[in-house]
Formats: sequence, structure tokens, C-alpha cells
Amino acid sequence: MNDATQLTWGLINDTYKMDLILIHPPHLIALACMYIASAHKDKDNTAWFEELRVDMNVVKNIAMEILDFYDSHKLITDERINAAMNKLPK
Repeated sequence: MNDATQLTWGLINDTYKMDLILIHPPHLIALACMYIASAHKDKDNTAWFEELRVDMNVVKNIAMEILDFYDSHKLITDERINAAMNKLPK
């Protein structure tokens, strides 16, 4: 499996931690993950995406939701997780 494919599968797996599956059809989520992976790996798939005849604005919006998810989780540090875990009853 090449790097872009592995990244796409990782992104798809991570979308199950979000509510995207309740809002968008699975094929659009998959396309958004492919879009992110191709952009990250500097692969130009513009012609391929154009042939799909999907609304790329929707795909890009879903991609932004996925990237926003990662940005919001960067704010959760190990220290905050450990502090929360220490507050739980043992």
C-alpha cells in the first residue's frame, strides 16, 4: 500500500470518531479523505476529481471539518488527560 492510500485509510478510520457519518454520505467522506491525502502528498488528482461529477465544494467542506477535528484535538495535551484521569474515582 502506498503512503497516500495508507493516509486515506487512516483518515477514514478517524472519521468514525466524528459525527460526519450522521451528516454526510460515506462516499463523500471517503472522497474528502482522498482529497486531504492527495493534497498532503502533493499529488495532483484534479482531473480525476473533475471526472467524478461531485460538488467539490461539499468535498472540500467535509475535508475542512476533518482537519478542524485534528486541530481541536491538538489542544488536548497529555497533562490535561492525566489531570482528568487523576480526578476519576479509583
